Amino acid sequence: MIAARAWEFCATLLAMLGVVAIARAATSRTKSLPPLALSRGEPRFERSAPYPADSLLLVTVQHDLFRADRHPSTVSYAPAQLAVASQPSPPKPALVLVGLVAGNQATGVLEGLPGADGPRVVRVGDVFSGLRITGIGKDRVLVVGMDTTWVLKVKEPWKQQ
Repeated sequence: MIAARAWEFCATLLAMLGVVAIARAATSRTKSLPPLALSRGEPRFERSAPYPADSLLLVTVQHDLFRADRHPSTVSYAPAQLAVASQPSPPKPALVLVGLVAGNQATGVLEGLPGADGPRVVRVGDVFSGLRITGIGKDRVLVVGMDTTWVLKVKEPWKQQ
């Protein structure tokens, strides 16, 4: 138990010393020495330019190291657009075709239209809160709107579905 704690202490100490050494190297500056000093084998302790500590960051960003294909994303990051796009859309109405009336102009009777209480008589081309009646056939009514197309059929409870 004591030996394990000693190893943990040594590992932590070495990690901290490594961080200190990297920070020291990143912040140190060198001073150019005359050519004679270099020829005598004297060590250079100071630098004339700062260590490019951000070079790894630049490589990471420029080459997209964390993307599988190593190419930039085709979609730009825009938090404002994400907030607008994430707003929930209004619920889609539960439309029900109550009946159809044949004649010169075919008409249908729909329930559940937004902004209308109870059933409404509709014809081709009518618009109710963004829902457009696009077609009325002998057994169906087509309603388009809210990124949806409804094909409504009259319920016939005597037929098995």
